[in-house]
Order: sequence, then structure tokens, then C-alpha cells
Amino acid sequence: FSSAFVAGFFMTVTVAPWDMLRTKLMNQPTDKKIYDGFRDCLVKTVKADGVISLWRGFIPIWARFAPQATLQLIGIEVIYNFMGFKGI
Repeated sequence: FSSAFVAGFFMTVTVAPWDMLRTKLMNQPTDKKIYDGFRDCLVKTVKADGVISLWRGFIPIWARFAPQATLQLIGIEVIYNFMGFKGI
């Protein structure tokens, strides 16, 4: 359980900034673009709000990833045992 909890944490650390930038790009108006692309969005976001702002919403994302990682690792163990392989 604790390994899945830590795995969810590191998944969130690596995924959250890109997810936030993707969301900003998707939510911009189509008739008046705010960002010219991914790099422009990254630069403008860091200049306006700082580097830490890339991890805004960390706790909700982690709350989503931690159970997912837990179920994934438990599922793998169940499949390994069912197939006759030694578990991790």
C-alpha cells in the first residue's frame, strides 16, 4: 500500500505541470488565442505565477492517482498469483 502511495506521489509530481499547461491551452478562447503553443504557455505561466504554480491542484490530482496506483499494483499481484508466477 505504501509503495502505491509513493508511486502516486511521484506520478503527480511529474504529470501535474503538463496537465495544467494542457488545460490552459485547451481552455483558451478559439477566436483570441492567449498562447501561441506549449512553450509559450509554459513561459507565460512561469513569468506570471512562478514555477510553483505549475503544481497548482497537486492534492486533488494526487488523490486521484494514489488509489489508481494502489489498485493497479494489487491487480498485478492478483494476476501474477492466478497465472502461477511469483509475486513482487
